[in-house]
Amino acid sequence: MAKIIVSGVLFTLGLCAATPISAQGADSLSAGTKYLITFGDSYSTTGFNIQGSYPSTANPLGNPAFPGQTTDGGENWVGFLIAKYNTSLTLSFNFAVAGATTDASIIAPGGTSIPDLRQQVALFSNSIASKPASVPWDSHNTLAGIWMGINDLGGIYAQSNLDELLSKIMTSYFGQLEILYKAGIRKFMLLAVPPMQRTPVFIDRGSEAVSQDAAAIAKYNSLLQTHLHDFLSSHPNTKAKFIDTQQPFNQALNNPTAYGAPNATCVNWDGHSCLWRDPYHPGVAIQELNAQYVKSELEGWFMHRD
Repeated sequence: MAKIIVSGVLFTLGLCAATPISAQGADSLSAGTKYLITFGDSYSTTGFNIQGSYPSTANPLGNPAFPGQTTDGGENWVGFLIAKYNTSLTLSFNFAVAGATTDASIIAPGGTSIPDLRQQVALFSNSIASKPASVPWDSHNTLAGIWMGINDLGGIYAQSNLDELLSKIMTSYFGQLEILYKAGIRKFMLLAVPPMQRTPVFIDRGSEAVSQDAAAIAKYNSLLQTHLHDFLSSHPNTKAKFIDTQQPFNQALNNPTAYGAPNATCVNWDGHSCLWRDPYHPGVAIQELNAQYVKSELEGWFMHRD
């Protein structure tokens, strides 16, 4: 079990592991193989360990067994994206870790041993950044995705120095993007912070907390878009997408019965009966909607069209 502290609330995360998917042909990689390299927190983690088995046709997540160790009760958006909403072999190197923040020197993560974005990027730099023969990624067949900010804002949404902290976070965030760029990555997707004010934990805190968190999220996402625009302007040979995760989350939360839940706030550990698996983490339905939305945003320049 992993533990995460969200603004004073301790959650124990049951990282779900299930059976592996069937092999997709031989283990030899075709010329059309793509690579998805991701960084983030509990909303993205699959429990991948760079010291373990690398992704393959048999298990595009590498390790653990598909769908990995997730926090939603099944496949999360990474698993759905590479295995269901994809027509090409895409191998996932997922460095995301539950509890992570962007920069531990600015906002401490949920535990002292949890690697922040800087450390996750360092793991990439010290492993596959050199393009080893076993991982022949290049600027054309590889996409880097970052979904950070959820835990950052969970600890600072009501602080008076929010603007100062957000500025520091963005500087650190895009410093890591620069490292990835220098390694040779030219395709990026940056996922926005979803409507965390609609999680049961924030609703239980009352209307003031909901309002404060919504405002902080809006600031963060606006800054993320602005900094991404600036990054693209100074790196003209780069492609990037800002993924507005507010849309798939709100799609489910505004119509919960369409996704098998009685309402928008119920919680069930099975990850399927409610939209939330615990008061802070979405279940499978929202994660799948997020994967569908990401796919739609990537079609035509990374994902194949159906």
